[in-house]
Amino acid sequence: MGKGLKFRLTITILLFVLFFAQYVITHVKIKMIIKNNIFYGVEDGLFESKLSLKELTVPAGVKSISTYAFLGCENIEVVELPDTLESIGELSFMGCRKLKHIKIPENVKDIGMGAFYECSSLKNLELPEGLEKINAATFKDCIVLEKINIPPGVNEVDESAFSNCKELKEIELNEGLKNIGSEAFSGCEKLQSIEIPDSVERINSYAFKDCKKLSEIYMSKGIKYIEEGTFEGTKYYERGLWEDENGIYIGDALIKYWNKGSEMKVKDGTRVIASKACSNLPDLITVELPESIKVVGYEAFANCKSLKNINMPQSLEDIEDRAFYECGIESINISENVKNIGSMAFANCRNLSDIDMEKTPDGLDAGVFENTYWLENLEKDEYGCKYFQDILLKYENGASYVKVREGTKSIGSEAFLNSEGLKSIEIPKSVEIIGREAFSGCKNLNECIFEEESNIKEIQLGAFKECKSLKEIEIPKSTEYLGVKAFEDCEALEKVVFKEGCDIKILNMGVFFGCTGLKEITLPSRLEEVHFAAFAYCVSLEKIRFPESMQYIDSYAITICKNLNQIEVPSSIKEDFAIIKKKINSEKVYPKVIYY
Repeated sequence: MGKGLKFRLTITILLFVLFFAQYVITHVKIKMIIKNNIFYGVEDGLFESKLSLKELTVPAGVKSISTYAFLGCENIEVVELPDTLESIGELSFMGCRKLKHIKIPENVKDIGMGAFYECSSLKNLELPEGLEKINAATFKDCIVLEKINIPPGVNEVDESAFSNCKELKEIELNEGLKNIGSEAFSGCEKLQSIEIPDSVERINSYAFKDCKKLSEIYMSKGIKYIEEGTFEGTKYYERGLWEDENGIYIGDALIKYWNKGSEMKVKDGTRVIASKACSNLPDLITVELPESIKVVGYEAFANCKSLKNINMPQSLEDIEDRAFYECGIESINISENVKNIGSMAFANCRNLSDIDMEKTPDGLDAGVFENTYWLENLEKDEYGCKYFQDILLKYENGASYVKVREGTKSIGSEAFLNSEGLKSIEIPKSVEIIGREAFSGCKNLNECIFEEESNIKEIQLGAFKECKSLKEIEIPKSTEYLGVKAFEDCEALEKVVFKEGCDIKILNMGVFFGCTGLKEITLPSRLEEVHFAAFAYCVSLEKIRFPESMQYIDSYAITICKNLNQIEVPSSIKEDFAIIKKKINSEKVYPKVIYY
């Protein structure tokens, strides 16, 4: 072998050794995956795996922790987060059962759903002042967590947020909190007292259920809604079962009533009757509500089949869904102060024939009075429509063409539901609201005409869902709100035009989902957000332009649009859109993206 060949061979071997050494050095330990200031997680090294990882410092500059970022880091005990951090993704620390210490930086405003779910060694935690909401199951099953202070900026503690935190003894709720979700603190067995600030308006079902030692409750004076079983399984509730022969009151709310007599007098000062508080009392005939009452909750008197007489005080503002479902009520007098009557509130009150209502609440629909003599006896117009004051309540097998009456302000929820005979509708400029599922399932509706200078403000959830013959829609300039799934599965819909000056800022979830024929859409010039699946399965859509006002497009907003070949996006959201582009269709043939 010549000297030159030996030299080249030696150099080759040395280079190989150097490259191999470099590979070993860079791969021997775990590697953090960070892109665009987002921490996505860690990769196993040759001699170190995420399973053996006990401590980790996330470097400065990282702004977000991604979903599932620490999945599989079962033995991690300490994580140091940088001051630059702004958000923690969903389920990011889920199942990190040995995590003992983590300090959440002050700049964090969002902690995703289930972020610390089953962090069963986490004993102490301080939440940042900038936090606005505690999402569902965020700290669920943190079984040794002892104390929590909910910052003043938090307006909602979502469902199961602290559920089954068995050692949680101290909970400080601050002014600013408005909503406590279902089972938010259920199973907090060591909790003995709770002070609910006056800003809290709603406590959802089973929020404090099975807090076995809870014996002192200081209730919000601003409470409007308390749902079923909120305090079941607490000392307070159990004590009330034998201390009061009629029921349990907490603050100015009636939580449960069990006297089975024929007459009921709710005590003076009561503002709220909780969900199902007086339901299924078969012998109840007469109810006297105090002048202080403001809210009658969900199914509060449902299935009280003998109930005939009840007063509706001037103070009453809100009658929740199914509040008097299937009662024996014959007549009601509702004052102008009532702002809301929920879905099916008086449904199946078969004997209800006389209604005196001073003012019609927004959003009233026929379902409120379904299967009552009153609704059956309302006269139909020449088109088959039934009206009450300024609301179109119901359409019953009428003409294929309908002209809505002048002066009508709203088309009630489900007014034309599944009316397959309807082919054309003309809506006057007086109409401001098209209610929930108003035209849903009108499979042969091919024309919806809004009068010039229309005053439509809201097109609510599923309003035109499954209108499979509708080919074109022009959204009036006055429109401010398009509900979730408003045009879902309008398969024949080819063209959507938002009139110039339309003030819609958000396209909600699934608003054009499954509009397989949609080829052309002109978006509102002031649009700011496009949410999940807004254009999913719009398989005929070839081009879309987002206006300069855009601030946010959900990652899956335009998924499965297989013929989409061009998207025009303002440069202000260029960085975020790089992720979205990967999810547009399942065939990985991506459209051309033009940034302007």
